[in-house]
Amino acid sequence: MRKTTLLTGLVLTLGLGSAAQAQQTTPLAQPVMQVTDATKVLADTVEFIPVETDELIQDRLSCLEQEIPLEFNKQVRGLIDYFTIRNRKYTRRVLERQPLYFPMFEKYLAKHNMPDELKYLAVVESALLPKAVSSAKAVGLWQFMDFTGRDFRLVQNHYLDERMDPEKSTEAACKFLKQLYRMFGSWEMALAAYNCGPGNVRKAITRSGGKKTFWGIYPYLPKETRAYVPSFTALVYAMNHAADHNIHPANPQYPIAADTLLISQPVDLKLLAVQLNLAEDEIINLNPALKLKHIPENVANFPLRIPAMARPRLEENRLAILDSARYKAPARVKLPVSQSPATMMAKAEVAAPDSSVKTFYTVRRNDNLSKIAKEQNVTVEQLKAWNRLSGNTLMANQKLVVFKPETKEPQDLKQKEAPATEATLLASAEEATATHKAAGPNAENLARENAATASLASAKKGTAKKATVEKPQTIHQVQPGDTLWNISRRYNNVSVEQLRKANKLKGDELKPGMKLIVG
Repeated sequence: MRKTTLLTGLVLTLGLGSAAQAQQTTPLAQPVMQVTDATKVLADTVEFIPVETDELIQDRLSCLEQEIPLEFNKQVRGLIDYFTIRNRKYTRRVLERQPLYFPMFEKYLAKHNMPDELKYLAVVESALLPKAVSSAKAVGLWQFMDFTGRDFRLVQNHYLDERMDPEKSTEAACKFLKQLYRMFGSWEMALAAYNCGPGNVRKAITRSGGKKTFWGIYPYLPKETRAYVPSFTALVYAMNHAADHNIHPANPQYPIAADTLLISQPVDLKLLAVQLNLAEDEIINLNPALKLKHIPENVANFPLRIPAMARPRLEENRLAILDSARYKAPARVKLPVSQSPATMMAKAEVAAPDSSVKTFYTVRRNDNLSKIAKEQNVTVEQLKAWNRLSGNTLMANQKLVVFKPETKEPQDLKQKEAPATEATLLASAEEATATHKAAGPNAENLARENAATASLASAKKGTAKKATVEKPQTIHQVQPGDTLWNISRRYNNVSVEQLRKANKLKGDELKPGMKLIVG
């Protein structure tokens, strides 16, 4: 797993310091100036940067040393100066993140019975940034390459990368380091193999004539790995003696109590945070392994971390909150033939038809312009012109303007449906009498009665139809993401129970395209 970490890459770019260089910086670290009224303010704002002797640093390292050797030499001294003099800002930022991750590292190292000081390796690897990505595409706090991550069962797919999961990646790093330690019998050698891979360490052992210590194979290791173990030693020193070098964290970060929520539906994490009265990115930051800012469809029982303080609010109205935070993916559609919008509009009959009626069409999921044009009996070019569309992309629930010719009812149909007048009834009765007169008195009376009855029934039918038109029902066509609860809120707060009763629904399940009576 050869890789250049964020830190070693930076150190190699800037170059390693030395004890001699450190001594040259002493006048800068401890400026000498004649204090006057004009210079007093400036002197107060200069940051005091102590420079310690080799003997003092070596003594401090010997006190810090536990199971992993912390050897002091000119390479280590140069890196200590880098972290305490030349790049103090880096050390300060790492110290701010230390309370957030070190307790968790210590827990897993103790679980695997491994040296506690290995927690500083994550600083070398990623500067304690869970979403860190190196130039070699290593990812996460422990900078796993994709193939090594899969070897340790860290899931990587289109929406999730568990190399960025602090807990799971730490567990995997402990297993990997333990495996390397068993392979080489030395923690320094295990650290070198973690950086450049076991194969490169074996090659260095062979080239060195069989030496099996880090400093014994040092000249034969890759360049970035030669700076790797010294960087580890320097950071152990810098983080433990930062205060002695006047380095203090400005804004320490601390873990917050978190709870796990199992999610089996698409959820927009920003919307969910807003619904729970949290900062917009708070849930996103608690779930760094998510590559997207939402949980996509077809994901079952995803363990989403949320602040524990938000749990009571969620429990009060879980269904409504999750429904309001539902993620709706935009529908992207491509037409088979690509033409410029200007060409399409030039060829299209963009004007609304004479005596046309302006209507609106609500885009459903999986709709496209061709499908809608065919359904509405118009052309794609007209749809694009009427709605000023320059491309072919549509979104679910988007409103499209559609002009349709005004339909005129035939005159004879209007006459048939017109309410019957007294003259019409008499004319109908006389016609029936003339037709059946030859059949005798009984037939004549019967015909007259039948004609009158039919005419009166027709009149009643017309009246009933008119009454129906005057009081139309309000119909809602179900769109993707709709629920009975949010539909009830849209229509004057009609209750969910009323919706069920009016539409004879046995449960709460809705399907896109269903038509519901809502008023």
